Amino acid sequence: MDRMKLTAQSEKYASSRDVGKLGVRHLKRYWAKRMLEVEGKLDRDVVRGEHGLDFTLMHGLGVGITNPLEYIFRKRPSFDAFENWIIHKLGSAPEKDLVDRLNEMVERYLDGPHRDYPLEEQIEDPVLSSEDMEFWHENGYLVVKNAASIDDCRAAEAAIFEYLGMNPQNPDSWYGSDHMFWVDLFRHPALERNRSAPRIRKAFEQVWGATGLWTTVDRSSLNRPQRGMVDISGPSRLHWDVSLAMPMPFGVQGILYLGDASAEQGAFRCIPGFHRRLERWLDTLEPGMKPRDQDLESLGPVPVEGNAGDFVIWNHALPHGSGRNFANYPRVVQYITMFPHDHGINHVWK
Repeated sequence: MDRMKLTAQSEKYASSRDVGKLGVRHLKRYWAKRMLEVEGKLDRDVVRGEHGLDFTLMHGLGVGITNPLEYIFRKRPSFDAFENWIIHKLGSAPEKDLVDRLNEMVERYLDGPHRDYPLEEQIEDPVLSSEDMEFWHENGYLVVKNAASIDDCRAAEAAIFEYLGMNPQNPDSWYGSDHMFWVDLFRHPALERNRSAPRIRKAFEQVWGATGLWTTVDRSSLNRPQRGMVDISGPSRLHWDVSLAMPMPFGVQGILYLGDASAEQGAFRCIPGFHRRLERWLDTLEPGMKPRDQDLESLGPVPVEGNAGDFVIWNHALPHGSGRNFANYPRVVQYITMFPHDHGINHVWK
């Protein structure tokens, strides 16, 4: 459905311009959709094309997308209770400047259309050289050295160990719980400082060719060393996080090393340059063959090593994954992505 018609829906979906006490547009509609989804009554044709708006709104508010979904599906709150939950999560109501920016974003989204990225805006004080950008276009990934403060990375790493009840100096404590890989710690001062790192923002601006980006409030992860003969690494299998329906809109992802990450410690892996040949590769598959079930390891993944404070950006068309940790210390990372509100999203999942 065309985004111009989003506000013409029936009352049960609310309008994107309806607001509650926080004054945030589209928030009531987001809540109404999730409540209908809980009851199995959401008409996906009615809300087609709104995923990007939902995504930007919730990350822009600072609560991310995972926690709100879990809260609504578990508690089925009134809209007033949902707004109270947001205030509790943020520590206070969002400031007026943020509300104004979010409301402007909603209006621009409703007016559409999406733009084709990357753009060619002139980015002031760039952090990536022409050689970096050439490497990016050729390989589809790059490492931004010293992208965040070492102190902030160490503080974030310590916060993750504390959240999991682990002692970084006591290996036995790493295995005494049901932790597998993901860490559901979304808000912490050190994590917030990393999300605000100027070099990370500038790098994203350069690869998007645009300013005014929004920042995700994502999980972190702690990838423990293999113990004995049991593989307890995280999702080391190469994969994509987006639809493989063509054409694939441009998009990027990012990972911040909170500690040093060698190849044997489970460093991020990807297949360099695959963004330039993905469509041709898909065309070689026989009818009925599922791309995600193919032997992606045979395509030549490489580990991308880094030190604490280094940041890896990759084109989301690259098959990627974490390596298995054969070292003697966990690999701890924070996921950070920045994006324009009107970037393309393929609504057909393949």
